[in-house]
Amino acid sequence: MQIELSNITVNVGTENKALFSISRWTLKEGEKLLLKGASGKGKTTFLHLLAGLFSPSRGEVKVGTFSLDQMTESERTSFRRRHVGFIFQKLNLIEHLTVLENIELATQKAHDHERALSALKAVGLGGREHERVSVLSLGEQQRAAVARVLAGHSSVVFADEPTSSLDEANAHEVARLLVESCRDKTLIVVSHDQRIEKYFSSIQDFTELTR
Repeated sequence: MQIELSNITVNVGTENKALFSISRWTLKEGEKLLLKGASGKGKTTFLHLLAGLFSPSRGEVKVGTFSLDQMTESERTSFRRRHVGFIFQKLNLIEHLTVLENIELATQKAHDHERALSALKAVGLGGREHERVSVLSLGEQQRAAVARVLAGHSSVVFADEPTSSLDEANAHEVARLLVESCRDKTLIVVSHDQRIEKYFSSIQDFTELTR
């Protein structure tokens, strides 16, 4: 899906203070973008905006053929379920569920059980589908989060600092798996991790985007 923003302003807080503004920005369908920048500038909020988790204070947000700023909250929720894969910084895995149960939450059809198993095998967690998420290492949990994206039917994927807590080997492996799994999808990763830059076709500083 192509993403297009026009005349965006995002305000926050009780004083309705502007966090960032974007005059015009486009990301082509299928592009893999690494979005860099210092903490506290609004990168996570930016991803949430693109995923339809909230509407901008002003402006137009278009993802594919969907004008998110014109949709109701329930319509945006339906849009996310059908089209968006999101790896949150805190991963949002449910610890009391098994690895497989967590992955199947992202699927939409009964026969997607095999799709979920295939995704786990692809990220190196084959054979561990019946273990609880709580017993996995942080690196393994990151892989499970990538598998959840793989098992879904999303057209666009957003990832918020997916390698920030990982050692060198796991950071490279997760970045590689994420980009490879999104071969036919539009991907935006927010990160200040310089180790993973080589995996992306486009790199942009968030401050340049919001000028």
